[in-house]
Amino acid sequence: MKLRISIILTAVVLLFSCRGDEENVQAIDQVLMLYVRSATNNQDLLNSKIDGSYSTVALLDQLDETTANKPITGYSLLKDADTVVYMDYAAGAVRELKDSISPELKTYRSRFIIRYSKTVNSQTVNDDDIIEIEYNWTPSLFQISKLWYDNELKFTKVPGQRNVVQIVK
Repeated sequence: MKLRISIILTAVVLLFSCRGDEENVQAIDQVLMLYVRSATNNQDLLNSKIDGSYSTVALLDQLDETTANKPITGYSLLKDADTVVYMDYAAGAVRELKDSISPELKTYRSRFIIRYSKTVNSQTVNDDDIIEIEYNWTPSLFQISKLWYDNELKFTKVPGQRNVVQIVK
């Protein structure tokens, strides 16, 4: 009986000692959902199965010091509940420290080319745009703050909302 009580007490002590300090957990909110549609007919331009849409999308990092326009792999093309294709970008580009206001607040940025490609009259045509993302870091939160698309501010973070950007080309 004493052995059983000792085992139970030891297990309880171990469970409580393994608990993490919840104050040290940093929330991360960096996933971007990028939709691209046509200005003329509202067509989903990321759905390669639709005529006139882009057949491929590539991201090229502009801040990587070792390789100019290094390919980024931290994204995928997914479909939402309405079967509209969007680019799901989680990470992959270099994050450059922009400023450090204090040890408790830092601003980072990433900058990359988004290269859309499609075939027109048997030739591959590329359409390049620039994305710049600003991130805010605090000990409790790392999140996307703002996004510029071809030097135009397209997104400002709203607390509690997903990071969804709609681009019309």
